Amino acid sequence: MLFHAFRCLSGILAVVLALAGALSAFAQEPAGRYDPQQEYPIELEPPGPKRLFRLESEQALIERVRQEARDRGERAIFPPPVELPDQDRPYRPGRPWHVGVVRIVPNYVCYHPLYFEEKNTERYGWDWSIFQPIVSTGAFYADVLIFPYNVGVLPPWACECNAGYFLPGDPVPYYFYVPPFSWKGAALQTSVIAGGIAVFP
Repeated sequence: MLFHAFRCLSGILAVVLALAGALSAFAQEPAGRYDPQQEYPIELEPPGPKRLFRLESEQALIERVRQEARDRGERAIFPPPVELPDQDRPYRPGRPWHVGVVRIVPNYVCYHPLYFEEKNTERYGWDWSIFQPIVSTGAFYADVLIFPYNVGVLPPWACECNAGYFLPGDPVPYYFYVPPFSWKGAALQTSVIAGGIAVFP
């Protein structure tokens, strides 16, 4: 029992002696040791207008920082300057990969005018059962009668795209597609009718 108490007291005494030695060594450290407050003093006064609105270039700033570092016995290292592109030459940053090419398939089709297309039946699937032949025949002869007008509205060499139509499978009502008004189409239709009357009186 006394032996264990003696061991505990001796351990505590050793720790106290070690702390005392460290404190004495710290107190005897020379005054020229590193002090961040002495190396980089903190200015408590706000900068004046001359320093606050000082105009200097980037090169002058770098030189000033280097000079202040030399006064403290240090060395200031800056990254290498970036080469700016010329005004006449476009800027093309280097890329470690090859240029990728992506081909996009458009979701529309362009074609020449379909003067005798019956959109309700052929495009959107409308069916009038046993009356469908009569409806299709009447639509065909109507397109034959106004064929010159449709050519004047949209010449055969023009292109038409299905971008403005409904998508396949959409519930589309039955429309009566009337061609847009065109002076050119009206003049061509009138000329054909007048020529037909002159040829076939």
